[in-house]
Amino acid sequence: MNYYYESFHWAQQVKPDVQFFDDEGKAYEDVPIYSEHELDEIKSTVMANAAMAHMMLKNWGYVRDDSKKALQFNDNNIKAWFRLAKAHQMLQNWEEAGDAIDSGLACDEENKDLIKLRKLCEKQVRKARLDRQRRERVRAERVSQVKEVWKHCKDTAITLGRVPLVATVNDDDEEDEEAEARWHHHHPHSGRLPQKISDGEWSWPCMFLYPSHNQSDFIEHFQESDILALRMAEVFPELESGETETSISWDFNNEFICSSLAVYFEVHCTESDGDVIHPEFVQKLKDQGSTMRFYECSRALKGDEGPEMATVARCTEKKLLHKQRKAWKKKHKSLWSKPDPCPVVRVHPAVTLSQILKDKRMVVPNFLVTFTIFPESHPAHDEFLKERRCLGILQPE
Repeated sequence: MNYYYESFHWAQQVKPDVQFFDDEGKAYEDVPIYSEHELDEIKSTVMANAAMAHMMLKNWGYVRDDSKKALQFNDNNIKAWFRLAKAHQMLQNWEEAGDAIDSGLACDEENKDLIKLRKLCEKQVRKARLDRQRRERVRAERVSQVKEVWKHCKDTAITLGRVPLVATVNDDDEEDEEAEARWHHHHPHSGRLPQKISDGEWSWPCMFLYPSHNQSDFIEHFQESDILALRMAEVFPELESGETETSISWDFNNEFICSSLAVYFEVHCTESDGDVIHPEFVQKLKDQGSTMRFYECSRALKGDEGPEMATVARCTEKKLLHKQRKAWKKKHKSLWSKPDPCPVVRVHPAVTLSQILKDKRMVVPNFLVTFTIFPESHPAHDEFLKERRCLGILQPE
């Protein structure tokens, strides 16, 4: 096997159509001259033979790679097409196997080995192609949906933002860091989009966060025309006459009643254009392309596109996080040098979701409208306001 690789190496050193001369200027008669076409055929044959050697050892990954290299130099090498198809069959890459079989039969439609392999893989190849068509159709529908969401946000002056989808650039202790990540409440619900209910009417996924008890609620459909108090009353109804306890298992002091809760949203993206943003903070999605890439990446990380795409998305997000951390360290020397906590705006319960979304200070992170809720008299509420600057109260129009 190594002889084949050595032969390929020396074949690459040969220059086509070059005549060699001795010290007296006479051409060497025993040194052959190769044209570029002849060299390509030799290289293709050598790599096809290397693929055959790996095939005997069942090293299917090497068979695939060497066959591809052989076809780069001669795409009519029928043996390379067969070995490539066989490698994809054994690796269960059915669609690629079908493509290799079709390409090989286009060179020699009577090749018995390829015809036999086509019959053997016919069902799997057909199923793989149908699955790919289905995925492409579903993806086209998603693209259309994201475009519609972006157009709605642009027309109604709603600002979208992205959050970090991974918590670390290393694989060590990744689960622990994910649990402690600032946006860990968002991650189980990543990949959800606002839904168009009718002309001019949309519903948004929404998160209610309760830092005082380290709890959260996810509201799948929150219509833009609904007032905040309506949704809060569904989650935290008022006590009936004679009742003294709420139905919430973690509300030990019975404080979570709609009329006694303070609701806030964080004001993100207060930096000027060009400023370095801390890796844990929200970044604005400035165009449709970046919005689409963020959405597809968040879906892939949840495993919706399979384990391979999840790995690619995770590597992409880790690379972006590393770049952000590097830029922040360069300017501020340390990741521990964090900016002040985001300022907040208190929300009147009679305000509609539409009014909240259209407020210039509101940035919707991860397509999830996020509210932070405290009982009025809870000590955590006072601590929250000591740490963050409250910019005022959003009153109903």
